Amino acid sequence: MTGDLHMHSYYSDGFYSPETVMQKAKTAGCEIVALTDHDTLDGIEEANRAAHKLNIKNVTGVEISTFGGVDAHILGYGFDRFSDEFNSFMNAQKEGRRERAQLLLSRLADHGIKIPIGEFDFAVKREISRAHIAAAIVRLGYEPDFHTAMRKWLYSGAATYVPTRGASPEAAINAIHLAGGLAVLAHPVRLDLDSYERTDFIKRLKAAGLDGIEAVYKRSSRETVKEFRELADRLNLFVTAGADYHGDSGEIIPREQSPLFDSM
Repeated sequence: MTGDLHMHSYYSDGFYSPETVMQKAKTAGCEIVALTDHDTLDGIEEANRAAHKLNIKNVTGVEISTFGGVDAHILGYGFDRFSDEFNSFMNAQKEGRRERAQLLLSRLADHGIKIPIGEFDFAVKREISRAHIAAAIVRLGYEPDFHTAMRKWLYSGAATYVPTRGASPEAAINAIHLAGGLAVLAHPVRLDLDSYERTDFIKRLKAAGLDGIEAVYKRSSRETVKEFRELADRLNLFVTAGADYHGDSGEIIPREQSPLFDSM
């Protein structure tokens, strides 16, 4: 089946409701999709209802923020969203996101960038993310555009950067497995590691039970896709494709997905 297995709604840092995201996925030609909001399951039911009406398959999904020496995101698919243990794990992830956002705002204020909490009133259903903070920095005139705000103040290496306040990638993989799901490393191309370190890191996650990697990310180059497909073959990992759609830029891109998802 063709589809996109990496999309976000306004329950994390996307611009649209789960229903609108599903509608856009249908228009793009997707047969199978996954709403993978950051560290929250809040949009899953809405996504399921919308996908059912549109006659497309929605795989239960989430994107978990982790830190294990480097920021890494683990995509969970097909897990039991009603699992008490998994919901407890996800609640801890939410609290980590809140702590990170509060510390970021405090550090920005120390550097003269004061963002009133009212700037985030629109995010009633969401956790405040770096994307929301970057947008506020631009709205208040501190920086000219979103990407400058992210690079200058919020990415690794910036004076006000705060590492992910989340579980280790191994803990996320284990939590997903205990809830009956599959664990996939999101956008390995974005890991802040050189190619050798990246391979070692993925081997480490494979030893912890990693099931797959997102070998095709957005409009990946042929060289990048080839590199990760070959690595997946060597490590016996399946591959996924995702556009990391947020709605503000980019697009939903239907691509052939692993047959593993057909029965989910």
